[in-house]
Amino acid sequence: MSEPAPGPADPTPDPSGTVRPPAPDQGFLPPDEAYRQAAPAFTAADDPLVNPAEQRISGWAHRIGMVLRRSWRPLATIFLLTHALPAIAFGALTLGGSIGLDALDLRRLVTYGDQRRVIGVLIATVLAYLVVVLPAQMLGYAAATHHATRQAAGLTVSIGQSLRFGLRRFLGLAAYQVVAYVLVGVAVLAVAMCCVGGAEYLGLVPTGLVYAYLAMATALVGPAYLFGRGNPVGSSFRLLHAAFWPTAARLFLLGLAILASAFVETMISGIGEWLSGSLGVVPAAPLAFTAAALAALVEVPLTMLLFSGILITYAERLAAERGVDTNDLVAWLC
Repeated sequence: MSEPAPGPADPTPDPSGTVRPPAPDQGFLPPDEAYRQAAPAFTAADDPLVNPAEQRISGWAHRIGMVLRRSWRPLATIFLLTHALPAIAFGALTLGGSIGLDALDLRRLVTYGDQRRVIGVLIATVLAYLVVVLPAQMLGYAAATHHATRQAAGLTVSIGQSLRFGLRRFLGLAAYQVVAYVLVGVAVLAVAMCCVGGAEYLGLVPTGLVYAYLAMATALVGPAYLFGRGNPVGSSFRLLHAAFWPTAARLFLLGLAILASAFVETMISGIGEWLSGSLGVVPAAPLAFTAAALAALVEVPLTMLLFSGILITYAERLAAERGVDTNDLVAWLC
């Protein structure tokens, strides 16, 4: 019976017959090109990130599932660190500030005409969000994009490497995200001021339509910046309009995840308020903080789903425009 072939860690004899111990592991990894050569080449039908046009929405959904199956552990860790924890901290700041300023009941403040105080509370809340939550979320989004894209291409990657990539990109990504928020907010506010006052509830229809359109038109700003960094806002609009209805259908399905997240947060907050009212005023603050923490933790898997959907949608639209594949996307992230 023939002996088994020696493994890479087995001692190997030199030409003189002397057995030498294996070389110690120096901790070095082969370059990316070695992994690309060892991995099977992607075809248009089985590319892990780029959905071909003939596979339609079923291929799109399949690739989202594959991203989550490959990368759910690192994505959960990244979004827990960069989305859930900052959201919990923001909830604690908001809770402490609201209780200290007695500004929880905004309806009462508006009713009694104290609009300056309302505006002050809103401005403080927005600034706290921009300082505490948004930069951390953008760091996590960039890190998740780096990790999921390299894993899809069969390359080695660690959470630390992805977070370092996010540190190099999150400021620019946050700046363009603020531009998108301002664009959507100003347009929606302008339409609401023109329509809601005169038509009352009927005026909410054009306001909702404008918001839905602009939300879809700016949904691809994140990957457009990370992979292109030319004109992310314009690229997001262009990619949506290049195939409006297919792209809108995909983004609408992802929007349902946002609605589910909002519903879960509202439900958890409602349970916290009910318990606060049942148990008395004293434990209200701890219960409210606990509810905010639970809502942030529940939001992590929905964020993973939304992230994966945006990534696959962008890759699909960019491939239809330029004919790229997953290896090209990896090269553009370097």
